[in-house]
Amino acid sequence: MLDSLRQRQANSGTIKGFVRHADSEEGVPFANILLKGTTWGASSNENGEFTLVKVPAGNYRMVVSTVGHQITEQSVEVTADQTVSVNIYLLNEDVQLNEILVYGASFRKERITEAPAAISVVEGKGLQRSASSGQLPKLLEGQPGVDLVQSGLYDFNLNTRGFNSSLNRRVLILLDGRDLGTAFLSSTEWNGMSTPLEDLGRVEMVRGPGSALYGANAYNGVLNITSIPPKQMLGTKVTAGIGELSMYRTDIRHAGEFDHFSYRINAGGTSGKTFSRKRTTSITGDRKLDIYRAATDGNFQNQINNNQHFEYDGLGVLNNEVAELRGGPVNQFYLAGRVDHEYETGGAVIVEGGITQVENEVIVTGIGRVQVQRARRPFARMTYNGYGFNLNIWSQSRINMAPEVSLSTGLDLVQDANISQGEMQFHRSFLDERLFLVGGISHRLISIDTKNTLMLGTREDNTSGFFGQAEFRFTPELKVVGAARIDRSTLHENFFSPKAAVVYSPIANHTVRATYNKAFQAPNYSELYLHVDHPYRGFTTNFLGTATTGLVYRGNPDLRVEKIEGYEVGYNGVIDGTLFLTVDAYYNNLKDFVSDLGAGFHPTILSPSILPRKSYRTGADTSFSHAVWSYKNVGKVEEYGYDVSVNYYLSDEIILDANYSYFQFEIDKKSVSIADASQIQPNSPRWKSNAGITYQSKNNYDVALKIKYVPSYYWSAGVYQGQILAYAMVNLSAGYVVNENLNMNFNIANLLDRRHYEIFGGSVLGRRSTLSATYSF
Repeated sequence: MLDSLRQRQANSGTIKGFVRHADSEEGVPFANILLKGTTWGASSNENGEFTLVKVPAGNYRMVVSTVGHQITEQSVEVTADQTVSVNIYLLNEDVQLNEILVYGASFRKERITEAPAAISVVEGKGLQRSASSGQLPKLLEGQPGVDLVQSGLYDFNLNTRGFNSSLNRRVLILLDGRDLGTAFLSSTEWNGMSTPLEDLGRVEMVRGPGSALYGANAYNGVLNITSIPPKQMLGTKVTAGIGELSMYRTDIRHAGEFDHFSYRINAGGTSGKTFSRKRTTSITGDRKLDIYRAATDGNFQNQINNNQHFEYDGLGVLNNEVAELRGGPVNQFYLAGRVDHEYETGGAVIVEGGITQVENEVIVTGIGRVQVQRARRPFARMTYNGYGFNLNIWSQSRINMAPEVSLSTGLDLVQDANISQGEMQFHRSFLDERLFLVGGISHRLISIDTKNTLMLGTREDNTSGFFGQAEFRFTPELKVVGAARIDRSTLHENFFSPKAAVVYSPIANHTVRATYNKAFQAPNYSELYLHVDHPYRGFTTNFLGTATTGLVYRGNPDLRVEKIEGYEVGYNGVIDGTLFLTVDAYYNNLKDFVSDLGAGFHPTILSPSILPRKSYRTGADTSFSHAVWSYKNVGKVEEYGYDVSVNYYLSDEIILDANYSYFQFEIDKKSVSIADASQIQPNSPRWKSNAGITYQSKNNYDVALKIKYVPSYYWSAGVYQGQILAYAMVNLSAGYVVNENLNMNFNIANLLDRRHYEIFGGSVLGRRSTLSATYSF
C-alpha cells in the first residue's frame, strides 16, 4: 500500500489555466472548474486564473461552469512532475440560471434546475456589486420568498414563508459549515463575521424545511455561505471604502502558496453611524442612578416615563426606555487566517481561525431594545475533505468585553458562551453514479454563563444528530430522494425529521418536483431559562418609596420544540431560450409555537405571585406581588402560498427580473383559546414583490437597479406590537473594473431616501450609499 501511495505521489502534475470570455478574451472570475469523475476542482480568481495541484498523471475531461455562460468541457492531459497550461473560452448562455450549480439541497453539486428544493443563488458579479455595503443579508433582499427586515445597521431578521420575528432563527445560517447563531438567543449577529463580502464565493438560499439534513432551526430554510479558498485569490488585496452616515472601511488580505500549502490572512474594520435614535435622555446623568430612583420613587418613575421621544406613532408605555443610547459609531474590527493543505493523492485539510469585535449596535428584542457595547467573537475551524469523507470541527465563542445594556430596564446583560461542534459525513456513488448515498453524525457542546444577568447559574448542554440520504436516478429524466435525521438534546425532546422528493424533467430545460419535509425549531435559552427582574416597570410605591408591585420575566423549561410538516411542488423551465421561470407552491402544518412573553404563561408560577426580591433601596431581602411574564407553546396553524420568479434576457447585456410571493395562514381555532390566538402573528405581509434590471457591459462595468414593495401588515413580537406601514424602496448597485489591478463597487440602499421602519419598535431607515475601491497585486 505504501509503495502504491508513493507511486501516486510521484506520478502527479499541475494544471494552470485561464478562463476567458470567448468574445472579448477577458478573464472570467469565480468560474467553477472540475475534473470529471474526480474530486479535484477549483475556482478561477478575480482575473480568471486557476491552479490544480498534485493531480495524478492521466487524461481528464475538464468541466467549467459559471453564471452567464454555457458549461464547457475540454480535454487535458496531465504529465508527472510537469505543469500543463490551458486556456478555456466560455460562450455566453441565453439563460444564466440554467447553468448554476448548487450544493445545499442535497450535500452534492448539482444543477439548480435539478435540485430537490427551491433555491436562490447570489454569486459572481451580483455578489461583488453589493459587497461595499458590508451587509450580507442585503444580498438576498430581492430574492423570491425572502422576508428581510432591518433595524439599525446590522440588526437583520432573515426568514422565508412567514412567521418572522425579532431575533428570528427559523433560517439556519452557515458559513463554511459553521453555524453563525449565538448560543443564548440562537440568532445571528451579522456584523460578527471576520470574512468581508468580497471574499465570499457564493450564497445559497434554500427555502423550505430542511431539518432532515441540517437538524434544529432549519425550520423555514437554510442559508449556505461559502468563502473563496486561498489558492483562488493569490496575491495581495487592499480595499478602502467610504459612505453616508460617516461610514468608512478598510480591509487588507494576502494569500499565497508553497509546496502543498496555500494560505490567507486578512484584517479590516468598518465604522459608521447607526439609524437607531435615542428615545430618552438621562435625568440624573447616571444610568444606574436613574434606575435606582425609578425603582424607589414613584414620582421619578413618572418623570422617566414622560421623558420619551418615539420616532413614530404606536409605541407606548411598554416601550419606554430608562437608559440613554450610548453615543459613538457602530464599529466592527476583525482578523482572520486560513491554511489549506492538499495531499498529492487527493483530499485536503483546512485550518482557520479569527476574531471579530463589535461595538454599539442596537438590537430589537422581545423585552425591548438592547445595545451591544463591546463584544468579541473568536472562532476556529478544522476540516478534512477527501475520498468521500468529510470531517468538520469548529468552535466559537461570544465574550462580552463590556456588558450589553437593556435600554428598557437599564440593566447590564452578559452573554458569555461557547459552542463547539464536530460533524462527519460520508458520501458514495454506486451503479454508475445512479445511486448516491450520504450519511453522517454531528455532536455539539454548548456552555453559557450570563453572570446571572439573563439566567441563574451556568449551563452545560449537548446535542447530537444522525442522518442519511439516498438519491436514485431511474432515468436521466427522473430521480427520487429520501432522507431522515434523528436529533437528541439535553435541551429538548428527541425529534425525527424525514424528507422525500421526486424530480422529473419531461422535456429538456423543463423540470417539475414534489417534496415532503418535517422540521423543527428548538427553544432557545432565553425561552427556557430567562430570569430577569424588571427594576421598576409596573411598580407602585408607598410613601416610603418601597416597591409594592413589580414585574419579572421567567423562562419556561417545559417548552416543546416548534414543529412544521411541509408539502411543496415546483417548476422551473427555460422558454424560448430567453426566459427562465420558476414557480414554487407550498402547504405547511405548524404546531407548538413558542409564544411571546405574556402574563400567566408560566407552568408553575401564577401571575401575580408573591416573589422574593432584593430591595433597590437597602439591598435587603423582601417579598411582594409581581406580574410574571413567561412563554408557552400555543396553537396549530395551516400556512400556504407560492413564489413566482421570472428572469428575462433581453440581450446578452440586459437582464430583467421580477418575483411575486403570496402567503396566507389559518389558525386551528380548536387548538387555541381566543386570548392565545393573538400570540400567533406571522409578522409577514400577505404578498410582496420585487423587480429589477441589470446591465452587464462588455466594457468592464455592470449596473443593477432593484425595486422592492411591501404592503402594510401587523407586527407582534414581545413588547412591540403595531402596524408596519407599506413601503417601497429602490436600490442601486454598480461595479467597474478599471484595469487588471483596480476595481470599484458602488451601492445605494434606499436610493430615494424613503423613510420607513421594517420592524415595529425598530429604527427609521433612510438612504445609505457606500463606495469601495479594491487594488490587487
